[in-house]
Amino acid sequence: MIKNYEIVQRNQDKLVIYTRNTSLEQPEGYRVHRNVQVLKDKCERVGYEVSRAYWEPSSTSSNKVRPVLKQMLKDAASGLFGVIVVWDVFTLSPDGEELQQIERELAVYGVELCSATEYFDVSTVEGMKVFEYMCKLLNTKHLSLSAMQGIPLSQVARWLIEDKNKKGGDNDAKPCATAKRPA
Repeated sequence: MIKNYEIVQRNQDKLVIYTRNTSLEQPEGYRVHRNVQVLKDKCERVGYEVSRAYWEPSSTSSNKVRPVLKQMLKDAASGLFGVIVVWDVFTLSPDGEELQQIERELAVYGVELCSATEYFDVSTVEGMKVFEYMCKLLNTKHLSLSAMQGIPLSQVARWLIEDKNKKGGDNDAKPCATAKRPA
């Protein structure tokens, strides 16, 4: 009998892709197939093997039920993979608080979240701060402004952090409470 930790150890190097239509105006599957192929090609070019692609159309219901995301989180909990690659962070959720909750859940399962267009490393205090700022920016006009100009959201977050540090403040060298993962 294989124990759960053995499954996790065997699958840490497995990488999966998650994508969805991020706009209700897009026809079902319009960008999804293209995104999967582009992400798969990017991963394979740098030596990673993609074991599975999770994809779904944009949610049209008022309660935003996303069964594929839920299944991916269940698979993560089962230790079936060690890395999730998305095109950008708001692919997982357009809501910053929900995105932070998803990242924390993945961290508990030992799954790393990566983006093809955004650089952040949540294993460091600085990286966690950048990710936190990115999540805060999701609900502001900065998202659409940075997207229109082709500026990664992570870069906007870094600029805001630098600006705040130049002005000084009591949170300069400390992560905030939401940046800490549960033990």
